[in-house]
Amino acid sequence: MPIALSDAARRHVAIAQRVADAHRGIDDASLLSFVSGSTVDDLVDERSDVDMSVVFAVLPDEAVLRAACRGVGGDWSWTLGHFADGGAVVGFHADGVEVQIGYSTTARLSEDLDELLLRHNPDTPLHKLAEGILKARALAGAGQFAALQARVAAFPPELGLAMIRHGLATAMPWRIVPQLLQRDAGLWMRELQVDACYRLLLMLCGLNGRYFTRFQVKRQARLAMLLQRAPEQLAQRVDALLAAPHRHAFTRLHELEGEVLELLARYGPAVDLSGALLRRKHFPPQLD
Repeated sequence: MPIALSDAARRHVAIAQRVADAHRGIDDASLLSFVSGSTVDDLVDERSDVDMSVVFAVLPDEAVLRAACRGVGGDWSWTLGHFADGGAVVGFHADGVEVQIGYSTTARLSEDLDELLLRHNPDTPLHKLAEGILKARALAGAGQFAALQARVAAFPPELGLAMIRHGLATAMPWRIVPQLLQRDAGLWMRELQVDACYRLLLMLCGLNGRYFTRFQVKRQARLAMLLQRAPEQLAQRVDALLAAPHRHAFTRLHELEGEVLELLARYGPAVDLSGALLRRKHFPPQLD
C-alpha cells in the first residue's frame, strides 16, 4: 500500500499527474505512466526532481511530445538518447521543479526488463529501472502498471546468483596491499576500496533478492536498511572505512568482506567462495 506523503511529495505527484494527463489524447489505449524516485519515497527536498515515465505502444513524433510538455511547463532543456531507438529521457521545468521523463515504447520497456528477468544481467543500470517500478505510483494505465509491477516483483533467483558471482569475479588484490601502503598510491588504494564496497553491496543485494546498480547510489543508508541479511551498521561502516587512513581502511574492509562471505556461505546459493577466502589470507592482520 502506498505510504502517506508529505505536502512536498504530494505537490510533486500533482505535477507528475498533470504531465501524464497532458499526454492523453495521443494514444490513450496504450498510454502508461508512473512516477517514482524521491517523490514516492517521501524524501522530497529543494534539490529533488520529478522522476517519471511515459510509455506508448509507438512513440509519437518528437514534436507531439514536446507540445504535451510545453502545455504544463516549458520546452525541454535537455534530452538523452534517441527516440528512433525506442526511448529517450528529457528534462524541463514545471512550477519551478525539474521534471525528468523517461519515454519508451512498450516493446522497449519489456526488452529492458527481459535483460534482468530472463537474461539475468547482474551489472546494468536497468536495475535502477526495476527498482523504480517496484515503488512507483501509476499515473495512467493502472491495469498495465499493476501487471508490470507484479512482473518486476518476482525477483529471479538466477539473477541473485549472477549478482553474487559477478561480485566474486573481480578479485580484491589483498596480496599487493602491503606493497601499496609503502607507495604514493593513495588514489589507487581508495579506488580499490570503493570498488570493493560496491561489489559487497552487489552481492548482498543478490543474496537479499534486491535489484542493485552502482549507478547513482544516492541513498546508501536507506539501501542498507532494506537488506535483511547484511552486516550490522553496514552503511556507517562503509562510510567510516572510506574516510579512514588507508592502513585502517583496508583492515576495516577486510573485516566487512569476511562478514559478507560468511553470510553468503550460510544463506546464499551454491557458489564457490574458495578463491575469495584464499586471497584474504594474503592480508596480514598486523597492518592495523
